[in-house]
Amino acid sequence: MLQKMNRKIRRTLACGHLPGFGRDGFSLVEILMVLMILTVGVLPIAVIQHRSRDQVSEADRATQSIVLAQMHMERTKGMGFGNAVDSEGQAGQIAWTVRVTNVAFGLDRVVVTTTWQNDGAQETLTITDLMSTR
Repeated sequence: MLQKMNRKIRRTLACGHLPGFGRDGFSLVEILMVLMILTVGVLPIAVIQHRSRDQVSEADRATQSIVLAQMHMERTKGMGFGNAVDSEGQAGQIAWTVRVTNVAFGLDRVVVTTTWQNDGAQETLTITDLMSTR
């Protein structure tokens, strides 16, 4: 029995092809179906990539604005009570203003406002602190 199976295997191998593998290549319909499935699978990933890039850029501008506002707040408070003055300027795409107002005797309010453009809309961040003579 083993000899019979060995003969069949040898005859099949001698023909140069294996059973069940008679077709060569893919048909045009099969290739188009694979391309359609890949397109449907890749398109949502591309949309998610674009949205996430926009959100990262927006978060980066907000972080830069916070850092700039904190820096100007500390710089103004570092001038000391009575020496702190209003100032304004622009750093890159972010504009900033510092307003120092007297609230009461020996007490000043420091307000730092930063503004920047975000997809055509103007975003604003304001931080406030008090500074006293002591």
